[in-house]
Amino acid sequence: MPSVAPEPRHGWSPSSTAFRWSRTTLIALLLLLGWGAVKVRWEERIDRAGEALQYHGLTLTRSVTDQLSQGALLAVLGGLRAVVANYFWIQMETAFENQQWYKVKSLVELSTTLQPRSVLFWDMGSWELAWNASVSKLENIEVKSAAQRTLDSRFWIEEGRKLLQRGIENNPDSYELWYKLGFLEEQRRQDYLAAAHDYAEALKHPHTLTYLERFVGYDLERGGDLQGAYQWWRQLWLSTTDHTQRSLAWDKVEKRIRDLEAKLNIPQDQRIFPSK
Repeated sequence: MPSVAPEPRHGWSPSSTAFRWSRTTLIALLLLLGWGAVKVRWEERIDRAGEALQYHGLTLTRSVTDQLSQGALLAVLGGLRAVVANYFWIQMETAFENQQWYKVKSLVELSTTLQPRSVLFWDMGSWELAWNASVSKLENIEVKSAAQRTLDSRFWIEEGRKLLQRGIENNPDSYELWYKLGFLEEQRRQDYLAAAHDYAEALKHPHTLTYLERFVGYDLERGGDLQGAYQWWRQLWLSTTDHTQRSLAWDKVEKRIRDLEAKLNIPQDQRIFPSK
């Protein structure tokens, strides 16, 4: 007898299209739920890493992690912060060559966030912004308005200044960043009193540069605080009885004191160097 094909079954059967669709949907839902659990643990790990990477208030925030590729974030969470920071720094040099200043700023900020104790990153990053970017904007002939070019230039000087200030917050034991901030105030903003303050702060740290003692006095004078400058030079002179070391430029200190004693009409009996 010839075989008769079975009639197709109706309803949910393993071979039915409806059942296969339902099974696919179920698998997708399970995967989605699984990814949700993984994502929560991943974000918790990011937050813990951010806390671990915190130095004096600088944290690996969610806004920073959003800028990292998956590979870079895995490397950071795996303890390779320095490697990732150096990679971004190399990328920054390429952006600098192409004068992509906002990209330079972003990459500098990523590098300093990942390695906030690297004085070099803060120092050179501020130079890229306050010098290279600002000069580029000032000389940008595509912008016809000289006033606009000046405003653009000042914007990048300010960005460089703020970067150094954040660097100091994260490296309070570093005299170098106070020195570089003073140099920026002096050379880029011509705020000589601010520069004098920053140089004086640098002098409070061990292993600092002794010639900054003279920088403080010079900038107090240039900033118009002649009385403050005189008191500074006077205190410096009286700090020792040995004024024979030429490397400390005591002859220059003496000249500044003599000039200011004359300008300020200091009474003869109160002068370090009374007139003969």
